[in-house]
Amino acid sequence: MTEIDTRTQILTATEARFIQYGYNKTTMAEIARDCGMSAANLYRYFENKLDIGAALANQCLFEKEQKLSLIVNDNTTTSAEKLKAFIDYVLDYTYHHFDASPRIGELIEAMTVQRPDVADAHRKSSFNLLRQLLDQGEKSNEFTFDDLDDTAEAINTAIVAFYLPTVMPMFSLQELEHKAKVVLDLILNSIGKL
Repeated sequence: MTEIDTRTQILTATEARFIQYGYNKTTMAEIARDCGMSAANLYRYFENKLDIGAALANQCLFEKEQKLSLIVNDNTTTSAEKLKAFIDYVLDYTYHHFDASPRIGELIEAMTVQRPDVADAHRKSSFNLLRQLLDQGEKSNEFTFDDLDDTAEAINTAIVAFYLPTVMPMFSLQELEHKAKVVLDLILNSIGKL
């Protein structure tokens, strides 16, 4: 088995354990046992549980960013349609990922506190994709605004709740979808050319 295969096996086993037992109740020894290896061997691939969690978070966020990138780079849709798809996907992803794996919230909390670099990298990537979408809309004469970065930051702030798993249990999916529509309408009324 190659090193990449072993790392993938470790991440797969760890994700299954985190989903079932949560981040806080999982130990390196349990992960090693799930992988059929010794704890000493596990430490050859990851320094600690936090590093495994960071690798899992990065993998998950990379998949999310790939989908957002596909939305932004879709040349068959208008910028307004892209913005709707962007917001809808963020909400849908967060809601369903958290709903299916509520214990993953522990991992997110640990990453936010103990490995802010992971969350910061994701925020920057999402912000840059949103900025790219707005730039496309301005260049195609669909959007108008004074400052690209300020507008991207304002929109990012307006949709931040849809990124947060801790917000998801507060509302039904129908309520969240309504909130996303209201936010989108507000944004488009502000930057869209009527």
